[in-house]
Amino acid sequence: MKNKIVNIIIFAVAILDCLLALFFAFRFDADKKDNFIQTQQVQAQCPALVSDLQTATPESLPKVIETYQTSLRSFNDSLNGVQLQKDILYTYLQDLKGLDNEEKFNQYKADYDARANGLFAKCDNKQKYVDGFKKVNSFKDLESYINGIEKEYNALKQDYLVNRNYVKAANALVGKADMINATASETKKANDLKAMQDDLKAFRSNAKLENTFILIVYLLLGVTVFMMVLFALTKIVKEFKTSYKILLVLALFAIIVFIGYAIGSPVLTPNAIKAGLTSGGFKMVNAAAFSLYVTLIGAILAILVTSIMNAIKNRN
Repeated sequence: MKNKIVNIIIFAVAILDCLLALFFAFRFDADKKDNFIQTQQVQAQCPALVSDLQTATPESLPKVIETYQTSLRSFNDSLNGVQLQKDILYTYLQDLKGLDNEEKFNQYKADYDARANGLFAKCDNKQKYVDGFKKVNSFKDLESYINGIEKEYNALKQDYLVNRNYVKAANALVGKADMINATASETKKANDLKAMQDDLKAFRSNAKLENTFILIVYLLLGVTVFMMVLFALTKIVKEFKTSYKILLVLALFAIIVFIGYAIGSPVLTPNAIKAGLTSGGFKMVNAAAFSLYVTLIGAILAILVTSIMNAIKNRN
């Protein structure tokens, strides 16, 4: 009876999630997908910009535009500084990766001071890198040092890409508002501003709806996995001798997920950046995709092997 109740609840929640997804699909304007993504990027980093545009009037719009144009210019200037640091670190990383034997390492070590003075002339962390490399006493220690520099570079690159995409999205949004403000007709200006504000309101509403049904999906997944593990463990405890295979399958699946997470790249792709994923979230997506592919391939192979073995048995 309890199992039936649990199944009914899960089925009802799944139907609710499907209805939310369908509702989102019907109300979402695919032609405004790019605008929706841009608004989400701006909302994630500067919600005040979206709020100020939503509450702006034709009279207050010029002030709002001027404020954020100034802010974005300043942010873009600081981002150019980050790009310089990123490029310096990338060049340094390529230097280090080129040291593929002990002879090259020793030569680079001997010429390091001169190379560092030129390479790190505009670097904010010059002394950190110089002191770090001086602690690399042998070619064997180089790999560990390179790994540390590479992690630092990937993190810097990821932050840079996220912020660069935010600047592009924010400039596009402010640029649209600026075009509306430049309209000669006051009536058309008011109507265009109202249309943009209606879009921003709809985008916010759609984002909340999207987050809701994604949350429900995660909830269903969590409940399903929990129940699967609970029932499996219960059966294993009661019938250990005949159920050890279940434990092996669960352990194997956990290993597959772990491998997928370990080999997943932390560097965000353009689509991942648009989706607002963090480095950890992107690695989880990689782990899920890897687990799905391995499980699917394993299932197909199992079916083929079983079919071949049954055919052989029947033939005999």
